[in-house]
Amino acid sequence: MLTSLFVTLGLMHLIALASPGPDFALILRTSLHRPTALGAALGISLAIMVHATFSLTGISMLIASHPLLFMVIKCCGALYLGWLGWGALMAARQQSSTVMANAANAANELRGWGRGVRAGIATNLLNPKALVFFIGLLAAMVTPQVDGVTRGLLVGELFIISLCWFGLLAWSLSTDRAQRLLLRVQRPLNLVTGVLFAVVSLSILASMGAELVA
Repeated sequence: MLTSLFVTLGLMHLIALASPGPDFALILRTSLHRPTALGAALGISLAIMVHATFSLTGISMLIASHPLLFMVIKCCGALYLGWLGWGALMAARQQSSTVMANAANAANELRGWGRGVRAGIATNLLNPKALVFFIGLLAAMVTPQVDGVTRGLLVGELFIISLCWFGLLAWSLSTDRAQRLLLRVQRPLNLVTGVLFAVVSLSILASMGAELVA
């Protein structure tokens, strides 16, 4: 039974990770500098670990049951994702030569991966849709009979799967060949990621508006 739980939960989480979203868009945006991209992968994975821990300990359910607190979290998340989308869309307006030069300069100037870690944590942790996803997924699959040790192992499984997926993605997209391709398609890439961030942000704000009207 426990083996089936680990396998099923791992597969469902991997499918969710493979779906395009803000996390994937962030890896794309940071992939021109490998340390930053790997830092973003770690930050996203740490945020997922926090979401899973909160969901399995009931903290996420407690947050969701307090409308005002949940509304504040959703508002902060929507504004942050909207800010990322605005930055990407502004970058997409630049001329191709300017975009390539700026991307190359950023790749040369950025050092370390702290910025990537912080961006990864903020992007995933402030995304209320991630909070709702983990509440639904873990509440449906992890029964009250599952003990604390098993719950801890499940959190570790989700963290490792997330780190492997986003780490592999960051490493693959930051190879020399991938970077040359990304530099050539930087404008449409910024446009796509900007639209993705904006759509998620607007959908959160729209759901908030619907809740207020109701």
